[in-house]
Amino acid sequence: MLRLVKTLLLLVAALLVPTAAMAAAETDNTQDQRGRLAIVIGNSSYVSQRYEDLANAANDAVRLSDALKRLNFEVATGIDMTASQLDDMFRRYEPKLGTYSAVLIFYAGHGVQFNGENYLLPIDTLDPESVGKLTERAVKLNDVIARFASRDRQTFIFLDACRNNPLGSGEPGAGNGLAQVEVGENSFVAFATQPGNVTVDGAGSNSPFTAALLQSVEIPGLSVSDMMIQVRNETERLTLGKQVPWDQSNLREQFYFTEQQVIDSRQLSATLNRILEVPSMKEKLLVQLASADSDLQSTVLLLGKELPSTRSVEVGTQGQQVASLELGLDGTRKTVTSDIEALLVLGKSQEGGEDKAPGFDLNHRIQTELSRVGCYRQTIDGVWGPGSRKALGEYLRRTKQNQDVLEPNVDLLGDLFLRSGRICRQPVAAKPVKTATMERNSTGKSKARATSQASGRKQKSSGGAARSKPAAPPPDIGAGIGIGGVF
Repeated sequence: MLRLVKTLLLLVAALLVPTAAMAAAETDNTQDQRGRLAIVIGNSSYVSQRYEDLANAANDAVRLSDALKRLNFEVATGIDMTASQLDDMFRRYEPKLGTYSAVLIFYAGHGVQFNGENYLLPIDTLDPESVGKLTERAVKLNDVIARFASRDRQTFIFLDACRNNPLGSGEPGAGNGLAQVEVGENSFVAFATQPGNVTVDGAGSNSPFTAALLQSVEIPGLSVSDMMIQVRNETERLTLGKQVPWDQSNLREQFYFTEQQVIDSRQLSATLNRILEVPSMKEKLLVQLASADSDLQSTVLLLGKELPSTRSVEVGTQGQQVASLELGLDGTRKTVTSDIEALLVLGKSQEGGEDKAPGFDLNHRIQTELSRVGCYRQTIDGVWGPGSRKALGEYLRRTKQNQDVLEPNVDLLGDLFLRSGRICRQPVAAKPVKTATMERNSTGKSKARATSQASGRKQKSSGGAARSKPAAPPPDIGAGIGIGGVF
């Protein structure tokens, strides 16, 4: 009888273990399948004549909404929104935030700062006769961050709203552009220009910042921090150096707008080959690669859009890419290797001369590609040391390749160039930053409060209204992991 009981208990345990495992798998599946939400706002036409209309703000919102829909975001678009409409939109999605793995908020329109506090202005903002009138219906940026930021999901806020203060610089506490913010946990905040600077609406159908954002956001396999390097350089180029986009980050892991999409390797190879056939495009490729830590693949994709009558690069599943690489692309690999060798020769021949294209450094290029696929998280400096070898070893291990010597070579760069998506899943190191939280005062109204996450530091208070901090110098975008301007 005792033996029978033991046998039955063993059978029950054996049945329960798979059931528990299946339940855990289903929980993981649910987590992985959470959606991505985008709230996109463009305020162009203001009721008061004291505020300049911003024709491109609505255009920016519409075009970005279309792009985000293609990237499988659930998109809520608001054009010319009043204060009550803005509040209704935010309230509508607050109860459902737990169902999203990522939330993106984009705002184009008028924005101002007073005493270091940033305000987004709805179209029914009152005449700016005083600070009170100007901010009465405004939305505090810190409140938005506090409402949406959470450790359990990634939150992204893009602001194309750094305008002149309508009260002028003579008003106490007033400042141009927007001020530094208190970043929410697991959040990323991007400004169209550096703190205290102002943006322009742009002569085309989109603002320079949004035009640059649209150019990069749909590139397959590009992380948000690497995308911002592209956006920063392109915006600076479009504005002749007047605007330098700025971002602050407390992300705990990299984010990819198109992570599940991969590039058709044959199309990618053909695009590189066509660029090299056009002298002006070939020169532009070398210049762009030398002027920033842009990777070869992303730069080729961007320049490929400028080629006449070019087909868009096709994307598919990761399985399709691996199969095509392993089963039938020896010719593609050879073509890419030959093109890279040509770039090396061209870059070497033009080093040192005035009005010549910069060199094409193999070490530097492999570091940028390893960074793009998530395997290299150190300074991109062209110095091939232990960190570079470790990153390469991890890349080869994850792609099931054997290589005894962990040194740069042309075949390796070609292999990296043809890879899409994230190969190494390393988290982004979070830096100590201030976090916006919400508290309620005695009247029951919500109020944003800054909490320092830096250990061993105390906040100093001098009493009275807080003073806005002077703008920090532009970020060093040539080093680190690409998250520039962490204040």
